[in-house]
Amino acid sequence: MIWNDDWNFIKASWEELDPNVLQPEGEPVCLPHTWYEDGVYYRGDAAYQKAFDWQGKGEQRIFVRFHGVDKVCRVYLNGSLAGTHEGGYSIFCLELTPYLRQEGGNLLTVLVNNEAGKTVSPLSGDFTCFGGIYRKVELLVKNPAHFDCTYYGTEGVIMQTRMQGDDGYLYLEPYVAGVDKTGYVRYTVYGPEGRILCQEEGQTDDKAILKIPHPACWNGRKQPVLYTVKAELLADGQVKDTVEQKVGFRTATFDPEQGFFLNGSHLKLKGVAKHQDTAEVFSAASMEHWERDMELIEEIGANAVRLSHYQHPQEFYQLCDERGMVVWAEIPLLKLTEDEKLFENAKEQLKELILQNMHHPSICMWGLQNEIAIFGEKPFMYDKMRLLQAYAKELDFTRHTVSANLNSVQLDSPLNRITDAAAYNWYYGWYYGEMDDFDKELDRFHQMNPDVSLGISEYGVDCNVKFHSETPAVKDYTEEFQAKFHETVYPKLAKRPFVWGSFVWNMFDFVSGIRDEGGVKYRNNKGLVTHDREIRKDSFYYYKAVWSKEPFVQIAEQRFRYRSGETMDVKVYSNCRRVILEAVGKSLEQESDTGVFVFTKVPLAMGENPMTARAGEYSSQAVFVRREDPETSYVFVDENPGLNVKNWFEDEVEREKLFPEGCYSILDTIETLRESREAMEQINSFLPCLGEWMQEAIGTFTLEQSFIHEKTLCTEDEIKTLNARLITVKKHNNL
Repeated sequence: MIWNDDWNFIKASWEELDPNVLQPEGEPVCLPHTWYEDGVYYRGDAAYQKAFDWQGKGEQRIFVRFHGVDKVCRVYLNGSLAGTHEGGYSIFCLELTPYLRQEGGNLLTVLVNNEAGKTVSPLSGDFTCFGGIYRKVELLVKNPAHFDCTYYGTEGVIMQTRMQGDDGYLYLEPYVAGVDKTGYVRYTVYGPEGRILCQEEGQTDDKAILKIPHPACWNGRKQPVLYTVKAELLADGQVKDTVEQKVGFRTATFDPEQGFFLNGSHLKLKGVAKHQDTAEVFSAASMEHWERDMELIEEIGANAVRLSHYQHPQEFYQLCDERGMVVWAEIPLLKLTEDEKLFENAKEQLKELILQNMHHPSICMWGLQNEIAIFGEKPFMYDKMRLLQAYAKELDFTRHTVSANLNSVQLDSPLNRITDAAAYNWYYGWYYGEMDDFDKELDRFHQMNPDVSLGISEYGVDCNVKFHSETPAVKDYTEEFQAKFHETVYPKLAKRPFVWGSFVWNMFDFVSGIRDEGGVKYRNNKGLVTHDREIRKDSFYYYKAVWSKEPFVQIAEQRFRYRSGETMDVKVYSNCRRVILEAVGKSLEQESDTGVFVFTKVPLAMGENPMTARAGEYSSQAVFVRREDPETSYVFVDENPGLNVKNWFEDEVEREKLFPEGCYSILDTIETLRESREAMEQINSFLPCLGEWMQEAIGTFTLEQSFIHEKTLCTEDEIKTLNARLITVKKHNNL
């Protein structure tokens, strides 16, 4: 039986759907499958159904294992509830045996819902909850005696490695079912070359510790050495079940002054962040897509990946093991309220993440939260995060924990001291501030927190490869500004030894169903590579120049083909020290150790201007075309530019009248305004819809920023009137 073929899919209310009846209105689909379509961001109920015959043998037990159902589901077999699951990214497994018909047909019905809700993470985020059974499904046939595949979605054997001195230790914890006292477990460890290193037997209810003297360490991209562990369940002298997994031995530590260390050697983490979706199939990706992603990550020369903001497929963690990528794995906790059910769900998703993945040597840190203070930092968050930190250590004390905060979290906030290491999502030079603020804020953090290990978990800007400029500027969405940003910001991160690593946001453009920015709908375009993986943006080649050891040369700005000036600056990326540019009959030469070569004022003749850049035996060709007039399609024109407060005043005197010191205004954050009873009275009395919207809005944004982003929220006249009312409320009078 090809289990992932021939499913029936229908969008229908759970309340109106009988799980014991095959829905005739459904459409045939194959798994993996998501119902997401650009422009149709459906968030609600749906159902998947699989009709099948079963002719089992003897006392076999039947299970169904789901590798990802987004986001909550109920599973029925022949109308009986087999189980439920809450969380869209982890594996879970349910037994079907009690409800299975040995004769006649069977109907498996999976009711799925991807609404935001209030008790299952993620509640929010700048990415899409696609919906669907978007990863593979397996039908498992087991003997009565078997490793318990229903134990938090694991294989039924928890494997963990540790190093003590030069020796490796393998800790094994079996979970079995259907075995009496005569049963036992046999463990076999195979070396990287397939030779048996040790073999031991143990009781089914006992943990086992196996010593591997002087193992070759998993050492990142230099030497990703893997060992194979086979666990066999025996009863009545026969092997009843087998689990086999790859493991690795290594140590990973942080130092607040010197950064990250792998096996005792310093390793600056040169990382990219990654979402799971890709063009056309969205979240329903396959091994072909994951291998392509890894090829591009390897090409750029990265040595670390932040697999954000949720648990990723097992296959990609395995690729990271095999290719030597250091991994930051995390749960989808992006909004934290005081709802106890939400916190318990976070614990459950954390347990699934850790137990299902703790055998992967590539995973060096567990991410416990991402920007939970985006709607406002609250004291209850500290208590909840301390509990989550303790729970992570209870589950796996061998790995470090980390959190990703945002710019509104003060540098001395307790949120930076709860997990073992801290990191920030900083967008200076794009959403706020200037690129040079990275220098100031990095040094301020380290001065204030000399005992805290700091990383940069996100930084980047949006880029539409259609737009270009010789004078790139913030929010022009040009490929040139994205390149300028990364060329400016990354050296600031690289030169500070106390910054243990950084993760470009993002490796690939990804779906955000609520976005309409930079001339592209439904996408976050901060990727170094386009969503379809077809175009490496110029910023990709910048990082390749500073990270990769594979020699190359690349002429930049090749999509900026049409020029109108007499000269142009030609930029070239290369990790070679010397580059020669052949253009307009001339040969120009430069040396650089930054990966960036800029040949200024290269003459352009009317028409085509072929150019070649050479670095040793490597070369890159491009053709630039000079025209009389500039190419207008290169310029982003915002048809709805929204608010521009700077147009309200001509000088600082006028500004002080509009935004007097000590009074509330639209320049205050939403969280600050929410905390003022009098300010909210002004908002609610004048624009009650705005007041209602603010209750669930991002607290760290100012009202001005919100009006810029949410362009249709209020008219400019309404905003001016609202600001005039807010400045009547003095801050020192706030109750």
